[in-house]
Amino acid sequence: MRIKVHYDFTHKVLMGDAEVFELAEGARLGELLHAIDAKIIRAGKEKGIDTAYKTTLAGDQLNGCTVFINGAAPEKMLEHELHDGDRVEFVYGFCGG
Repeated sequence: MRIKVHYDFTHKVLMGDAEVFELAEGARLGELLHAIDAKIIRAGKEKGIDTAYKTTLAGDQLNGCTVFINGAAPEKMLEHELHDGDRVEFVYGFCGG
């Protein structure tokens, strides 16, 4: 399934404005965020940018982010099951604490 992710201003220098992720059916938001963080860390190393305060997660919780899926924040954020065509946005703040 395809999920479009729109990054907040903290990530744009590393990740651009948005990208599409291909995920297995039944993937959860927490899985997507772990994959995004791996890309953030990799991009930081390639560009010489410290990513210590730019990841979306701190352990197993959001790192200063609010995440909307299709315009709304889900109740069980990291356990929320994603669906083909979902739009994920980092909003209202500074992801990365």
